[in-house]
Amino acid sequence: MKQREEDIESSAQLLSKETQSSSSEEFEYEESEHSQNWPTPQRSENPIWRRLQSLPIPNWVPARKFNLRYFIFGVVVSLVITLFIFNPYSPSKPTQHQTDVDVALTTTPTTITASASTSTSTSTTVLSHDATSAASSTSTQTSEKAHESESSHTGSYKRPKPSDNPKFCTTWPVDEKGEYGLQPADRINKVKLDSIAPQGGWKKPAGIKVIGMVFYGRKRYVDILDCYLQQNLASNGGYFDEVWFMAHTKDEDDVAWVEDLVSKTPEYKVVGKGDCEGKKYSCMWNYAVEDKTIYVKIDDDIVWIHPDAIPQLVHTRIALPHPYAISSNLVNSPVTGMEQYHYGAIHPFLPDPSSKPTFHATESWRVSEKKKYPADELVEDYDIFDITAPYRGHPWLLISDDHYDLLKTPMGKYDQHRGSDPIAFGAAWKSWGIGAQQQYSLLYNLEQNKMQRYFFGRSIRYPEGSSTPNASAIVHGDVNGPGGEQTYDTGFNRYNLNFCAVWGSDIRDQLPIAEDDEQDITSDIPRRIGRPFLIDTRSVVAHFSFFTQQDGISKSDLLDRWRAYANEAVCAPNNLKKPWDLMCPNFRVDGGLGW
Repeated sequence: MKQREEDIESSAQLLSKETQSSSSEEFEYEESEHSQNWPTPQRSENPIWRRLQSLPIPNWVPARKFNLRYFIFGVVVSLVITLFIFNPYSPSKPTQHQTDVDVALTTTPTTITASASTSTSTSTTVLSHDATSAASSTSTQTSEKAHESESSHTGSYKRPKPSDNPKFCTTWPVDEKGEYGLQPADRINKVKLDSIAPQGGWKKPAGIKVIGMVFYGRKRYVDILDCYLQQNLASNGGYFDEVWFMAHTKDEDDVAWVEDLVSKTPEYKVVGKGDCEGKKYSCMWNYAVEDKTIYVKIDDDIVWIHPDAIPQLVHTRIALPHPYAISSNLVNSPVTGMEQYHYGAIHPFLPDPSSKPTFHATESWRVSEKKKYPADELVEDYDIFDITAPYRGHPWLLISDDHYDLLKTPMGKYDQHRGSDPIAFGAAWKSWGIGAQQQYSLLYNLEQNKMQRYFFGRSIRYPEGSSTPNASAIVHGDVNGPGGEQTYDTGFNRYNLNFCAVWGSDIRDQLPIAEDDEQDITSDIPRRIGRPFLIDTRSVVAHFSFFTQQDGISKSDLLDRWRAYANEAVCAPNNLKKPWDLMCPNFRVDGGLGW
């Protein structure tokens, strides 16, 4: 007993000495005048805490002494691993968009299934940007200005109630209030597409930044595009490090919608707000000026993007430095549309000859589900500009699989009599029927898994010594890597600027871009500097309509079909898209009358 009392007394004396000693146990720092607001870290002088720390711990306990720093580190690591495993758009199995695989070329296509993810996305504060327009005399402006925050978005977007709209209606079975019940659990993705990805899948190039620039103005189309942008984010296995929504509209509802959209995805940003709204598109190019950055310009009415389209376009941009800019192969474009016609990608479709719907409202994109065009209704002698929509929400029907019947269609008639107008402003640009026929043909090709019908280009190798961008401002590719296999040189003629890739340094060197940015980037600048504008025919995307076609195409069921395709093959279950409108007149729901 006496020995125990002596041990306790000795321990108490030792503890007293420890608490009195500050030179060896306390952390004291001399504070500068710039650090007065920061607390000085010190160890606790509480003797009770020291007694707790001195309590014996059994040998079988893994950690003999609690360390708060190690505990916090463990929690953070656990959260990071959890977020990585449950990424909203991460595929459940390897896909063509992996970023950590070999990129050796393969000689035969592999079959892939377009997959949607299964989790929810994380909400963040809206990032919007402001920047000063680049002057023509400067070559040093960078896109860092695009990252200056303008404001923070609060609240959430309230979707307006559908009402009678003379421009838009839906062929989906919505109720009398325009409500539509989506059932994510009951959806099965049956879409299968051949992939041109290299062996092992696509791998995002190192040392490069890829930014999608959506020239934004219309939520109705971007609502569908959102699923494709999500699929192509680098965080989801794609190539886009960021997606910029270039502010162009002043419509309050469209602005509120996009601000709510970007608040839900960290990589989404609004750029140019307060600077480019209501101005010419040339204003938006002032932000695309950063070195070693590829900007992919995307129109807001791009309604379909092949899973290979963006990786292929990026690799071609890297593999071929000589061209000034490189476009995707557009469906609904005068130039590529007629090339697609001659290479077997276009099919004989005509608008439903009925004066009102003869089928039920449904969520569907497959054109084969509709009857074929009745042979006794065919009219061979007509003017393509005389085609009118038979009713709102009408489909186009396939005549047959015989390409001879193409002569009875708008594209066939235009091909036989093209007229004297430049192709960029000819009938293929003006006619809504030609634009619709291209899109229904694409839906049919998707249904048949025949996307190779669009690959009409060839490998173009320019002479050594051809002019290129500043070598320090770009990233050079592997000569054995993917990209540039099948391209089409536009010959310095105007082409559509709906979806193209360009180096930031190339834009910066040519600022200011002319008000007609399409003419400038696809024709005038290439002529001036001797560097052509190319089309990568392996990178296929769909464009909804030019303003000359909008009235007719909007009265078809195409937008409903593209939304249905996205819901089946691309959108995450928590991001399925609904119609914005009431049901088109005279449509009926299966088992009941139309509303």
